[in-house]
Amino acid sequence: MNKISIALCADDYAQHKGIDQAICSLLSQQRLSAVSCISNATNWPASAALLSEFQQVADFGLHFNLTEQVGVHTNDYPLAALITRAYLRQLDSNLIAQQFQRQCDAYEQHLKQAPAFIDGHQHVHQLPIIREVIQKIITERYGNQLPWIRNTVPDSIRFGKKALLLKLLGGTSLKTQLAQAKIASNQGFSGVYDFNTLDYATLFENWLRRINANGKLGHLAGHLIMCHPASHFPSHDKIGAARLREYAFFNSALFPQLLTRYQISIQPLSRILVDVKP
Repeated sequence: MNKISIALCADDYAQHKGIDQAICSLLSQQRLSAVSCISNATNWPASAALLSEFQQVADFGLHFNLTEQVGVHTNDYPLAALITRAYLRQLDSNLIAQQFQRQCDAYEQHLKQAPAFIDGHQHVHQLPIIREVIQKIITERYGNQLPWIRNTVPDSIRFGKKALLLKLLGGTSLKTQLAQAKIASNQGFSGVYDFNTLDYATLFENWLRRINANGKLGHLAGHLIMCHPASHFPSHDKIGAARLREYAFFNSALFPQLLTRYQISIQPLSRILVDVKP
């Protein structure tokens, strides 16, 4: 059996230096295939410069941020309030569009390229109003070179409550809209957990086992696993301890051993989906 190609995406790049250091280290070992960047973070200009040598290794994308107070032009949207306002259709689409355009501008200014993909910090990109704004702008802005967009729909009914919540809070609707608009996306999604689990390696192996089982059925087209590694973290990072556990796993000998065991390779999703219609 041929290896199953999947994408492994590290989120939150530029949020703080511990995240940047971990991600760059893993890129140097070719242990990631995508990096999702917060371009309105104070650290972004310096963080972007560190990525220049890895452009052939991974897809770089925009981690659209409306909730994390990281520095530049961030609206004060607590996540619960943002979700509520989105579903009540109370968000100002013009303000969302301004935020998105501004973050695209910052991304391109410092990385010197358009984003290969779009997703959202705390998955805000899949919410009503926001998802429509993003699709309109990328169609106008990037024309025939559209970035792929992450969806959070898992490829199995065996997922936890948090994954189910993401699926219901816009994941399914976004996937349907992307297919209708012929915008590329991942096929299957993993990496969702409560960040309290101490045994991340077992969690990750379970995701690989499921991907392998689906692969044997012929479902090979572009599964995406998200992750959140960091080498160290400031006190205000609420998931900092989980980030350290993830980084230790991806930096270990066990990680490539598991990939080999389950016949999986890590590739940029933009390459995996070249011949796959959305």
